[in-house]
Amino acid sequence: MKKKLTRSQQLVLDTIDEQEAMTYEGIADVTGLSYDGVRGRVSELTQMGYEIEKLREGVNTFVIRKKDSSYKRPLALKESMAQKIKAVDDFYKITDLLDELKANKTKTKKFPSVSKQGVEKSAMLLLSDLHMGQLIWDNEGDILLYDTETAYLRMDELTDAVIQHLKKEKINALTIVGLGDIIDGDMIYKNHIFRVEKPAVEQVQDAVRAISKSIKDFVASGLTIEMYNVRGNHGITNYKNLEEDNWDNVVYDMLELVFMDNDKVFIHNFKNSEGSFLVGDKNIIAYHGDRMGNQIKTASGLREFRGMCSKHALNYGDMIVVGHLHEFGFEGDLGKYLIRNGSVADASEYAYKLNLYSDPMQTLVIIEEDVKYPTIIPINLGD
Repeated sequence: MKKKLTRSQQLVLDTIDEQEAMTYEGIADVTGLSYDGVRGRVSELTQMGYEIEKLREGVNTFVIRKKDSSYKRPLALKESMAQKIKAVDDFYKITDLLDELKANKTKTKKFPSVSKQGVEKSAMLLLSDLHMGQLIWDNEGDILLYDTETAYLRMDELTDAVIQHLKKEKINALTIVGLGDIIDGDMIYKNHIFRVEKPAVEQVQDAVRAISKSIKDFVASGLTIEMYNVRGNHGITNYKNLEEDNWDNVVYDMLELVFMDNDKVFIHNFKNSEGSFLVGDKNIIAYHGDRMGNQIKTASGLREFRGMCSKHALNYGDMIVVGHLHEFGFEGDLGKYLIRNGSVADASEYAYKLNLYSDPMQTLVIIEEDVKYPTIIPINLGD
């Protein structure tokens, strides 16, 4: 009887079984493991008695399984396509229901449109890249680092930390900026099946539960909440959809319904990846950031940053806030600022493969009227 396989060993074995022959690089691309990690797992599988043959063709080494595996992937290719079609169908059923529920609401709450200038101090929480539903393992692929339960715990930790900071600053209002990738999505890339704990529709439920709990805790502590939201790229329903067709928007619409009758909470959803609003006397541009480079101090990055500043007529002290890269950062150009938010999740195998390590964190920003620089507070999570 063969020894029980680790997750990474099983992942490599399943990937080899699905193809007639694959290179180490090809297996690494599909599984998200490193090249050396794949070689190590193949060697371990061979030593355990699995009949894996290596063939050289030119500079490439191809790996072939000599006989069929008795283990089957959670979903065969045909089944995975059926699940993807079902996910899209679920999306439109839910959005139609949300539209109907909104239309039937008897109470209409007007969103504040007055200028917030004159407020001495304002607070803004950047909330992005929760990737609710994602499973993240350590670099060896054997220890689970992040799942839904971990996300809940870190959201509670974040909420408590923000409340303590705002009490110290004597601030009684908070602007939350939803920057997208709130859920991890459902089969949007080829090996996604290995990385999600549950379907997108269930990820949405978990995300709404976690964020609404945080908002309720903020209100219970005496805060008034405004929330502005843009969608990310992980919640897309397929690669040929409208930009607005995104599971993140379902999360935001559900939050809007949850708090529609609460006079302490105002939620506005921009539906696409970009939107603008005021915090204190500063114009803020919320942008998911999937088309923004990893720094603005390059020719292309600076051109993109200045182009967005010009597009939105940003002035001295105004800001663009982004997520997506999972890496905290602060940059400035001509008196305008870019703040990059981190992720609630740990660094994934994909990030390690690209040497992009980051600690779980989110960002609290304190803005003072007529003060040049904001106070930026990275809140580390999961310590």
